[in-house]
Amino acid sequence: MKPHLGSAIILFIFTQSCVFAAGAIPQLMRNGNATQLIVDGKPFLMIAGELHNSSASTLEYLEPIFPRLKSMHLNTVLVPVAWEQFEPAEGQFDFTLVDGMISQAKANELKLVVLWFASWKNGQSSYAPMWVKRDSQRFWRAVTKERNTLETLSSFCDETRKADARAFAALMKHIKSVDDDKTVIMIQPENEVGILQEMDYRKEAIEALQQNVPKSLIDYMNLHRNDLNPHILEAWCKQGFPARGNWLELFGDDTATREFLMAWQMANYINAVAKAGQQEYPLPMFVNAWILQKPEDLPGTYPNGGPVARVMDIYKAAAPNLFAICPDIYLPNFKDICEEYVRSDNPLLIPESTVDAGRAFYAFAEHDALCYSPFGVEERAANDLAFQGAYAVLNELEHIILRYQGTGKLQGLLREGEETSRHITMGRYSIEVVYEKEHEPCYGLVIQTEENAFLVAGVNLRLVFTSADKEKIGYIGQVWEGRFVDNQWKPIRMLNGDETYHNEALRVFGREPRIGAMAISQQPLPPQPEAGQHHSVTSGEKSLVNTPGIYGSSPESVGRQVAFGRV
Repeated sequence: MKPHLGSAIILFIFTQSCVFAAGAIPQLMRNGNATQLIVDGKPFLMIAGELHNSSASTLEYLEPIFPRLKSMHLNTVLVPVAWEQFEPAEGQFDFTLVDGMISQAKANELKLVVLWFASWKNGQSSYAPMWVKRDSQRFWRAVTKERNTLETLSSFCDETRKADARAFAALMKHIKSVDDDKTVIMIQPENEVGILQEMDYRKEAIEALQQNVPKSLIDYMNLHRNDLNPHILEAWCKQGFPARGNWLELFGDDTATREFLMAWQMANYINAVAKAGQQEYPLPMFVNAWILQKPEDLPGTYPNGGPVARVMDIYKAAAPNLFAICPDIYLPNFKDICEEYVRSDNPLLIPESTVDAGRAFYAFAEHDALCYSPFGVEERAANDLAFQGAYAVLNELEHIILRYQGTGKLQGLLREGEETSRHITMGRYSIEVVYEKEHEPCYGLVIQTEENAFLVAGVNLRLVFTSADKEKIGYIGQVWEGRFVDNQWKPIRMLNGDETYHNEALRVFGREPRIGAMAISQQPLPPQPEAGQHHSVTSGEKSLVNTPGIYGSSPESVGRQVAFGRV
């Protein structure tokens, strides 16, 4: 379990209510060991989804989507803005789509995260304007080792960076001028950046290998030597930890060094774009990664220079205007990948993933995540009623998840692969969690709300509470199933007898069954699934699946949670 400062929550609630007023721009704040987003003066959990790449290319196509997303229980939508449509001619900006998406989101009580598809998207440059693509003398292209020109723009071109930054600054200035209600809460400059080969072989890039490594990166590595990613630390160590020198002298003449250079170059470029935008309107900004699909993958099989976990330290040194490096997770080992990206200086935000509600529950509870967002949500979750029901339960739980993030009293539960159980210790209690059904999703969360009281939410779980002290006995007192209505606990029924094995275990059945995804698969999806592909690490087969239930306090203690036992 990650360490937390449990007493910080009271101070945080008091502080934010005094400092943050409704109407202030969204910003980030620490709550114990968690980083939270403050929207309209209070913490906000992004129960989100990302639209397909082309869904926001016309207002006519976009208009019917927002009401549908609201009915699917999202509170936030990640929406692309393409540079080629925003600036069709140099210096001429078209605000039609931006104004329309803000207006439609506001009308449906949804918040927006704007994704700036500009110099790069998925390691290529198809969203750059035609006036950029046609002028390769001014706006350089990357080249291959064989000296062939690529469609991808080169990160070594100052003219491209300046043009991108000017357009992005115009976008941010306009959002500030029209978004009085703070509908836009966060920004992602670029998308899955990098180049799909070993490196950019322009002469400028080759020459850069022979130039001194920037002092700011060396200073960062020295300051963080005990915590550096092993991929960087080992390369530096093999050279004897030199305090100065060019890239080859510091890290050696191999593929890793070329990736370090490309990451530094790409991070500086993106930071310049982000900084230009934040000078106009300082919303929080993050960058997302097309992650490694296998540990042995070499740069180029994924976009080289992108913010994968093993070069995160380079991005932290080069791009201080970005608050987080974020993984797009389509692989089945979701929990391992989350661990790679969670650091004290890098809160977890998942801008793209699968339509799997269990992942959202786990990320919010286990890692204090800011956001969970399935990609292509308007299509891939449209008929998954079990997913929609789970998102509805997350809306009920939002206030209490936010209250306990960063306190050490919140744990996430998620079955992956062949797992059958998990053991956790919370306070004076030892809890054995059994994943009940082999062919249905099993997930949830546990919150210790008092010394002898817990709130549990989820589906297809069995929890056995015993004393963590072997000389004492712990047992379940009462279990009440209920829901939150307007943030107030409403008990529905007390569970006893067969429903709890006579209080031997808390059986998390969930609520009503709905049509949803079934058997768990270990087949990974591609880094960016195409339209029409199955949307989850599940098999794609649909059947009746229970939606999550909430188990908490007795009728006599509204606002407190059930006493599961006395030790």
